[in-house]
Amino acid sequence: MTKTYRYEMNGTAAADQTWKTEGTITDTTNDIVSMFTGIMRASFHQLTHGEAVFGKPGVGCAGPYDIKRILIEQ
Repeated sequence: MTKTYRYEMNGTAAADQTWKTEGTITDTTNDIVSMFTGIMRASFHQLTHGEAVFGKPGVGCAGPYDIKRILIEQ
């Protein structure tokens, strides 16, 4: 059964920067670990490619990254 999940992840980084990533992921194998890994990869990609929403634009978003909240809903 194919399931689509929407996710949001918020956290902080160096220099008191805040960030938010969000998106959707489709799970075709009913494998929650694989789905969560996909969300983590997508969020990291957003962070490291300037695609996340940053609380202080222009400050940059260098690691280490600290996750404060994860929301996953079907």
